[in-house]
Amino acid sequence: MAAYAALNSVMGTIEQLLTSNLSCLQGHKQHLKLLYEKFGSLQESLENIDGEPTTDLQVKVKGVAYEAEDEVESLAKQFAEKNEVLPFESSERFGKFCQQATQEIDYVKAQLIKQKENKNLQAGNSSTDGSSSLRPHASILEDDMVGRTIERDRIINKLKRRSNKLEVISVVGMAGIGKSTLAKDIFQDTFIKQYFHIRKWITVSENCNFRKMLLDLLQDATAKKEELNKKTDGDLAGIFQNSLKVERYLIIVDDIWSKEAWNRMIHWFPDCENNSRLVLTSRDQPVADHATSPEDVIRMHLLEPDKSWDLFHQKVFAKRDYPVEFKEIGREVVKECKGLPLMITAVAGILSSKSTLDEWKKVAKNMSSLVNNDDYQRCLEVVDLSYNHLPSHMKACFLNFGVFPKAIEISVKKLIRLWVAKGLLKLKGVKEWEKVAAKVLLDLIGKNLVIIDKQSLDGNIKTCRIHDLFHDLCLREAERENLLYVTSDATISASGIQRNLPKDRRWVSIHSSGSVSYPSMRSADLTHSKAHSLYFMGRFFWFEIDLEPFLFKRLRVLDLEGMMVDLFHIFKGGLYRLRYLAVMTGDWSEILPISNLWNIQTLIFSPRPGISNNYISYQKEIWQMSQLRYLYARGISLCSPGLISGNEVERLVLGNLLTVSGLSPSCCTKEVIEGIKKVKKLAIRSTRHDFSKDPEWIDNLKYLDELEALSIADNNYPSRTCPFFRLTSQDSLPPSLKKLKLTTTHLPWEYMAIIGKLPNLEVLQLKKCAFKGNEWKVTEIFKNLKYFLLDQSYFQYWKSDSNDHFPNLEQLIIRDCSFLKEIPQEFNTSKTLELIEVHGCTRRVVDLFKGILDFQDLLGRDKLKVNDFNTF
Repeated sequence: MAAYAALNSVMGTIEQLLTSNLSCLQGHKQHLKLLYEKFGSLQESLENIDGEPTTDLQVKVKGVAYEAEDEVESLAKQFAEKNEVLPFESSERFGKFCQQATQEIDYVKAQLIKQKENKNLQAGNSSTDGSSSLRPHASILEDDMVGRTIERDRIINKLKRRSNKLEVISVVGMAGIGKSTLAKDIFQDTFIKQYFHIRKWITVSENCNFRKMLLDLLQDATAKKEELNKKTDGDLAGIFQNSLKVERYLIIVDDIWSKEAWNRMIHWFPDCENNSRLVLTSRDQPVADHATSPEDVIRMHLLEPDKSWDLFHQKVFAKRDYPVEFKEIGREVVKECKGLPLMITAVAGILSSKSTLDEWKKVAKNMSSLVNNDDYQRCLEVVDLSYNHLPSHMKACFLNFGVFPKAIEISVKKLIRLWVAKGLLKLKGVKEWEKVAAKVLLDLIGKNLVIIDKQSLDGNIKTCRIHDLFHDLCLREAERENLLYVTSDATISASGIQRNLPKDRRWVSIHSSGSVSYPSMRSADLTHSKAHSLYFMGRFFWFEIDLEPFLFKRLRVLDLEGMMVDLFHIFKGGLYRLRYLAVMTGDWSEILPISNLWNIQTLIFSPRPGISNNYISYQKEIWQMSQLRYLYARGISLCSPGLISGNEVERLVLGNLLTVSGLSPSCCTKEVIEGIKKVKKLAIRSTRHDFSKDPEWIDNLKYLDELEALSIADNNYPSRTCPFFRLTSQDSLPPSLKKLKLTTTHLPWEYMAIIGKLPNLEVLQLKKCAFKGNEWKVTEIFKNLKYFLLDQSYFQYWKSDSNDHFPNLEQLIIRDCSFLKEIPQEFNTSKTLELIEVHGCTRRVVDLFKGILDFQDLLGRDKLKVNDFNTF
């Protein structure tokens, strides 16, 4: 919810100011601490009304938090600019504001407590009659099961397998994917009816009423209903347990939302050692995992395109004969449903009610127009339950997906940095903010609200997305919260952004197709906009951006990654609140005036399309940016850090900087490396603008004690084909390294013996002539290496002198090694290999790798898979 996110944000801003070293802050610390405590207390009260619609009180909370944050940031600006005690008038005004704000907070908190008490009283009164509120259920719409043969067979086999003990099967997937429909199909199966003498179905729902569930389960009991109503919950559970001890039973526990509910219910089902079974369905992966063992969790995925069409065809064309033109349009519409049965069924119902080809074309042309349709609204109500069930701290993070266009892959790194920059997370006392954000994302994935798209070699998530139906939910809820404004390129080109933008929205996202020519974006009307985040999504090829000198004064996030702009307009614009800045640049060298960006956390300068390199030169001001966490460009030049004020020996250190991507080798001096010594991820790129004459620059990386991932690439390839650094000893690289990627480095294979000595190395990627030479003879033991990629390595012979060089290797990927003729025999006896992929290699090499399977079979191992692609 927006109110909770607003509290997170203002508390983070206050905490940042309190932990600063500004001496002039002393007279205001008491006010700031009081504000922080009051907002923290208010946040706790807000957490107690999770799952409720937005109320006037929550709107009031949001308003108080926003106003306080603006005041605190204004105060911080004055301190940072002058670092001296404020004039009496300013100080007195801030004191009065704090006093007024604390009074408003106390009032709102009291009202929230009163609201909660009234709700509890109403809940107590309503629960005594055993009634439950009606709610939408996906199975009401998706009553036909199509494309689930594999999942159905797996469940049936598990239900009838010979195991006397009581077993649990979990079926998990996102809302509307067909869990209940699949369970119902199995429940009504002829064999299942005969095999299980007792079959019962119970729907739990998010607000479960255990007493009502027990009474429903006992509908067939011999005792009269009046007698059962007099029993305690414990007595009812005992009666139900006894009723199951007679014969083999199957219970479907549908739509369960929490581990706590399952822990309470599992005691109702006795293990009679007669092959009885429980099947539960859930939207929540942790709940499904908690209830049973991993092999008994059935995860349901979106339908493949052909199965999606089968479902749509069954719903529409099986009941009525349509001309072939309708089927062509139907296929277009089904494609937009992205494999979600609930949405396919709803759209099928909508189109079934339309009889003309023009009406069908209208739906296909503008799927977004369906949002107001009754069937589509019922779909949204089903998925809305998943959103309402989220804890407060996750809701705003989920709504942030709405700033992105539909159906695009979203970089997880970008998503996490945006959450942090926008203040959506509760980060008090936490140093590794990114881990907190990653945990929230994993929770959203576990609740089947977010879909994983791409993963790295070691299984980390690289990109994700949400289904279009959930995207519509994000837009609707963000609109309801008065949080997000989304507009298109066509709209702003026609009338100018200033005529359309509501001034009270915190997030503004402009989506582009890249095909429209844009007018100038100048307007004093935007000076008072409350927007904290501004996104230009897509490619804006022609856009005159002056911004006079940038009109959104409260901006924290400015994402212009798809737009060419004059950077000096931004840096001169007084955007001191900026925490996230992403801009597209040309290939020229720029020295940026960044002294005003003292709150910046993320700086991204990506090259425009067609440009392989861009070169950004940072001056001494960069070392004053204490909040900086992520720095990216294709080429980065850093000057040596200055000395700490009042200290003639110690130099400045960017203590929060975690990632630097694009650092020039010539900047890898001892002074610069020690200035970024907390970095965990480092990418070094040599460009045509810069070339280090000292090949031993790499030895300075040993000062990066916390470095976990290192990438080195020569962007001068193919103009340079000799190494631009020398590995003289294993001490050149920090022992903390877990991931290493080398690209176009042209190193001799002998250096691999040094790399093999890295004690914690788990992922190794060698790409595009990383090493040169006809033969690689492995001599070192890569004792912790799990994932190994060889891409475009033009060697012929890969040899080893023993069978223990890769004792923990799990995945081996070979790409475009077209000259390779020989591979190590030690892979034949590997105990850990699970996957070998061979791309673009000769049939001879593929046969060598597939021959490993024969040896593995002889050793009784069957987990290894060998896949080949584009073999010649």
